[in-house]
Amino acid sequence: MMIRKEIVLKELQVFCGVNSLGMPYTRDNKNHIGFYDVVIKELIRKGYGVSGLNFSRLDNNHTWDFEDNLTKDRSIAYLKKLQIQSIDDLRNTNALFKLVVPDSFKHTINIMPSDYDITLKSLYLMAENPIFIYSAGPNDLFSYIRSGPFELIEKKVRDQLPKDIIPVLKQCIGNVKNNWELLFQLNSKVKIVALSHFYSPLYDKLQKIIYFQELLENRHTKYEDVYMKVTGLYNDMLSEASEKYDFVDYCDITFLNNYCAPMDFHPNTKGNELIGEAIIEKLERKLDKK
Repeated sequence: MMIRKEIVLKELQVFCGVNSLGMPYTRDNKNHIGFYDVVIKELIRKGYGVSGLNFSRLDNNHTWDFEDNLTKDRSIAYLKKLQIQSIDDLRNTNALFKLVVPDSFKHTINIMPSDYDITLKSLYLMAENPIFIYSAGPNDLFSYIRSGPFELIEKKVRDQLPKDIIPVLKQCIGNVKNNWELLFQLNSKVKIVALSHFYSPLYDKLQKIIYFQELLENRHTKYEDVYMKVTGLYNDMLSEASEKYDFVDYCDITFLNNYCAPMDFHPNTKGNELIGEAIIEKLERKLDKK
């Protein structure tokens, strides 16, 4: 007699940070779907038991914020309140952000009584099969050069930039590697999917504004897409770093240049779906399918 074996899939704990890239865009993403949501939904559809947390801080998303969140006993309620405050701060200081995130977004972040008793660190330490979707680095870069993409339109800001960007990028990658090592130190079962940075169409618009500014001063100025160059350098260094860690998989999402929200650096709904699909493809190679 043939005995039928029941297939039992793993229980997975999926975490997301430092930067979620899942910012909602009001016109085509009214349900605030980010790539983390896409990954969770697809894993559940495939039969996995899934829990976890997206704890992006939203306002800064620097790698040192990440270390602060994981090494200290920050309650889940603390992080959710921080997210709400971050959204409000950004909305009040950044005109573009007002177009991207509506006031109603804060109501999608619910704080339950149990959140006050659970800490992020304990949640991660207890995870039996932790998966960590990791995206960080570019915000460190902006901090180190003391400027953001929009500020570079001002010539006086550009004149203060470091002449050699490589040491700055190495410092950013060093921060990322420290985070990976911290994740492994806290839970050696972790599987990390490290997302590349991508080239937003908004970078192209800003770069052309800068070019025409410089062309007015010197008609022999040649066009050089510095944003594209720096993005490529960062991704090459991130990919190379990931090869040194068995528990890290580099995930290339540079295709997103065609799937960004208008006048924003973040993906639109389709972009978030494509990121989710790319992550799932990476995970399926790692997960035990027995």
